[in-house]
Amino acid sequence: MSNRKVKQKYFGSKEIRISIALIILWSLLATAFFTFVAKEIGERAGYGTLLFALVMLGYVAVVVILTLHFSHRLVGPFQRLKTEMRLIMAGEYHRRLSVRNNDDVYIKSFIIETNKMLHELEKLHHCKKDIVDHIDSELSKIISLIGEGEVSKEKTKDLLLSFHGKIKALEQKHFEKTAR
Repeated sequence: MSNRKVKQKYFGSKEIRISIALIILWSLLATAFFTFVAKEIGERAGYGTLLFALVMLGYVAVVVILTLHFSHRLVGPFQRLKTEMRLIMAGEYHRRLSVRNNDDVYIKSFIIETNKMLHELEKLHHCKKDIVDHIDSELSKIISLIGEGEVSKEKTKDLLLSFHGKIKALEQKHFEKTAR
């Protein structure tokens, strides 16, 4: 297995590692603090079943609070992002996904990459619109010339070759734009 594949398989993205490290760090700090408080209470009030029940309830509370907090930071932004994506799919191609200051680092990284993709999608949409407009315009010219009267095979051939050339030029123009 190459060194690059090993890094990708075992280490993943830097942002997700930071997010997980923060979750673990906060969990350890909360647990250490609660353990200290439980020890102090135990020394003053004495050890027993009541202290054990309080300690267990405390650990459950720590787990629940941390789970709610981190799941809100990791999963919470996706509902807002889904709404923004629906607006983009409805035709608002100029929109971009936004991040909030308290969104997770990994989600911010994902949104940056998604916005790059949305920018390319917007360029392709404009390209498609431009091509369709040109095709419609050229075909309307050809139809009106044919409708005016009999057009020779040679004239029809020239019109179609001109049309083909303009489409190829338009394609090349947009290909150069998207390659930049």
